[in-house]
Amino acid sequence: MLKYPIFLFLFFVQIHSVSAQDFKPVQDPAQVVAELKKSAQNTGSIQANFKEEKYLAVLKEPQKTAGIFYYQKENKMRWEQESPSRYIILINGDQMRVSDNGKEKNVAAGRMAGQIKDLMIGLVNGDFQDNKGFSKAYFEKADQYLIVLTPVNKRLKNVYSKISLVFTKSSFRLRELTFFEKSGDKSIMKFSNEKINQPITAGIFDKL
Repeated sequence: MLKYPIFLFLFFVQIHSVSAQDFKPVQDPAQVVAELKKSAQNTGSIQANFKEEKYLAVLKEPQKTAGIFYYQKENKMRWEQESPSRYIILINGDQMRVSDNGKEKNVAAGRMAGQIKDLMIGLVNGDFQDNKGFSKAYFEKADQYLIVLTPVNKRLKNVYSKISLVFTKSSFRLRELTFFEKSGDKSIMKFSNEKINQPITAGIFDKL
């Protein structure tokens, strides 16, 4: 499982994380929510590089992966891990597909799979703010906002303890996404070289 990108631990029940000690509670969470929604509404597409580090209790060194992320309204997403091996998660509307080194994997349908798909899309388009499956806490420091999502949904609580998202105050863009698993392991994904509202190669959301 170590080669898989961050979201795949969810499918298989399966760094330095941002410390809430560096942040103070936001005085006006409603204003932060409004700004994040405005940013999401103005975002038609995203292309960005990502790097992930996964910290396991049984290993001293983090497991590292890297790749490219694509998003396009409405409900189209592609996580393409390029190293150390090729792994793709593709979402196009209600359809979700997974490819491991060129071989398509069977993704079981069902309520849990649907919740995971909605979560993945919601973390990018801002809909996570309306997701009743999580309680939310808002923090800030000079140049960043930190939002901590704690699952209240029983199925998701069995997988991870919380999710933290770090946004820049200047652009309200997601910069870091950290998953804290129930097992005690944690993963952090960092985004860079973002291209916002620029054309994306035709067919990128159709072919694995």
